[in-house]
Amino acid sequence: MCAAKYEFKSKVLEKKPCSISMEVEIASAQTEPELNNVYKNIQSSAKIAGFRAGKVPMDMVKKNYSDLAREKLIENLIQKTVFNVLEQEKFVPLTMPVITNIDYDFGKDLKYSFKAECQPEVTAKDYKEIKINKEINKITDEKINAEVEVLRDRNASLVVAEDGVVKKDSFAIVSYEGFMDGKAVEKIKAKEFMIDLSAPNTLQGFKDGLVNAKKGETKDIEIEYPKDYLNKELAGKKVLFKTTIEEVKNKKLPELNDDLAKDIGLENLEDLKKRIKESLEAEEVRRQNSDMERQIVEHLLKTNKFDVPESVVANQKNYLIKRMSDYMKSQGANEDFIKKQVESSEAKYAEEAEKNVRLAYILNSICSIEKLEVTKEDLDAEKQKMIDSNPQRKEDVENYFKENLENISSSMKEEKIFKFLTDNAKITETTK
Repeated sequence: MCAAKYEFKSKVLEKKPCSISMEVEIASAQTEPELNNVYKNIQSSAKIAGFRAGKVPMDMVKKNYSDLAREKLIENLIQKTVFNVLEQEKFVPLTMPVITNIDYDFGKDLKYSFKAECQPEVTAKDYKEIKINKEINKITDEKINAEVEVLRDRNASLVVAEDGVVKKDSFAIVSYEGFMDGKAVEKIKAKEFMIDLSAPNTLQGFKDGLVNAKKGETKDIEIEYPKDYLNKELAGKKVLFKTTIEEVKNKKLPELNDDLAKDIGLENLEDLKKRIKESLEAEEVRRQNSDMERQIVEHLLKTNKFDVPESVVANQKNYLIKRMSDYMKSQGANEDFIKKQVESSEAKYAEEAEKNVRLAYILNSICSIEKLEVTKEDLDAEKQKMIDSNPQRKEDVENYFKENLENISSSMKEEKIFKFLTDNAKITETTK
């Protein structure tokens, strides 16, 4: 027995590093006085025809409000004992315990079971001198020239094809009507619609049917849509497109000279290549840091194994699934498709969620051990850095920091931890 406001008997049903399941029993001698208090409280505001509020006789209160009294009694006694039970076990709960079973009737003992979770006790280990391979990709002239070609392609113009022949990389302007089982489909109809034959999302059958066709030519192109096609009305169906090629256009790349650079606000071609090189170098540094961070995370998860609270993992998994679902919705996926993707990916997201939660505990432990805190000076310096790069938006930056201070601080804290881990790692460099 434990001396408290209410006496109880308790028994541990199961105990794990992050959770405990217990059974609690409160004797009827304890429940009866509480039941009397509950009825008095109900009586003070009870309303029954023929009586003023608060003046209903107790025997009528007990007759008409027994279910409510039972519910309130159970609620009161659980609230007044559950944390005392946990305190007796020296168990600090992470959230409100979950009541799993209740057994009570008037005049009898109250029995209930619950499950509670706690934070794991984590002391990170093996986080210094982590072996990392830093792979360095050289920024060569070939890479710079390839980026220049990408830029030329983006700035290309469309010109009418002199021979009027559709090629694999042409832009065909077509008019068409769709027929299914010999009947016209009103929704499958377009006039002077431009199709980029080089685009990966252009239906292969339609693309193949257009290649080598000429301006003014009319072609029948039959397509069998994939069975998993997003539009369920067309999935697995054959559609005949009666198509007329109205015009054929090809890309015309700008000349590779100083004018190309001037068109995008730079001095000359040399200046353009210099900017591209700087951009590629910055991207390479980001890639290197990301890859080293990945290796650090893999090492920490491998060398620091411990249980984490199931509820925290469940919340993280739900967040990951919602993020995936929201993205697919934004891409036009329907609810059935999203549901199937969620079902097929649930195990993967459960595993990812567990790793994310465990990593957070590991990083917090390292932060605590090494005293890697984000100070006011750090935050002020970061804010000033943003203001310096956007002086005309100083007020926006100030408001951003006020509204997102916790997230900014958390992000800076993580950066500080990974910098510490990288600075204390054993890094081997290899160059490609």
